[in-house]
Amino acid sequence: MAVNLRASVISVIKELKKNIAQKTSELASLKDELKRHQRVYELLGGQRARTRRTRARGKRAVTVDWNSVLKGLPATFTLDHIYRASAVKGKPRGYLRHVVVKWARQGKIKRTGWGRYRKVQGR
Repeated sequence: MAVNLRASVISVIKELKKNIAQKTSELASLKDELKRHQRVYELLGGQRARTRRTRARGKRAVTVDWNSVLKGLPATFTLDHIYRASAVKGKPRGYLRHVVVKWARQGKIKRTGWGRYRKVQGR
């Protein structure tokens, strides 16, 4: 009796694995079909679906003039000074660090200490 039970459980496992593989391939083909239809919809003038982040905020991303932000900063500043600038509201701090590194590479600022920066004179 135990042998038959074991054999039936093994056969059910094999059948389930087979069904999972079949459904996985069906899902992949459905995803491809969905992408194709979305591209056609966009070509017909439909709007591209908004990302979850844009929908959650309910506003569009704003382009920032980073040179004017740098001009508005004091001679020595920290990342918090940049974060509090009105044009930068809503930008992630990681992105601001990227901007500071870019300014340093361009020679516009100098790092004076941990988290502290100073504008380079003559710029």
